[in-house]
Amino acid sequence: MLTRFVGQDLSVTISQLMLLAFVAILPCIGGCGEDDNPILEDDHDHEHEADAPLHADADGFNLEIDGKVVYHQHQGTHEGGLTVGVGEEIEVHVHFIDANEMELHLDEVAAPPGEDDDHGDDDHGHDGAEFFSLGLSGYDSSIIQIHLDEHEDEHEDEHEEHGDALPFGLEGLKAGKTEIKLQLLHGDHPDFTAALLIPVTVE
Repeated sequence: MLTRFVGQDLSVTISQLMLLAFVAILPCIGGCGEDDNPILEDDHDHEHEADAPLHADADGFNLEIDGKVVYHQHQGTHEGGLTVGVGEEIEVHVHFIDANEMELHLDEVAAPPGEDDDHGDDDHGHDGAEFFSLGLSGYDSSIIQIHLDEHEDEHEDEHEEHGDALPFGLEGLKAGKTEIKLQLLHGDHPDFTAALLIPVTVE
């Protein structure tokens, strides 16, 4: 009688222990997947970062003539402007700046995957800064004419002198005032569009 009682009690105890063990491992059976593995998740995050499009995070810009800032725009505020004489042409260098008004180093933005060679340049021998270009529009073409720098090989020394600045030529055609809309273009899309138009006076 005692043996039967002990045996029955032992079977119930074992059954209860097995049930508890099953309940304890159930979350792991159902929930332990690839998404819950922190190592795999971290790898996926890096893959998404690597696939993310390149972007120049500009918050404003300075316009320089002969090394002097003549116009400054940052987060919706601006001061200065451009002045040119009739029949005169000046060269303007655009320096893009970040949220802290520090100059952006466009040449540190890497080329898209597959376009780099062993020297960090693209297939055409250009550095990162040359993936960017200026978009200048909205001005009165009877008052000024704008010449974008298309002869990069002739200005290698100027690139060293002015860093990551993007230059353009501004020619005065007749006396008057106009404004320029400025964009930093990255391929076929703008990475930055100026919040305010640049005032230009031709004397």
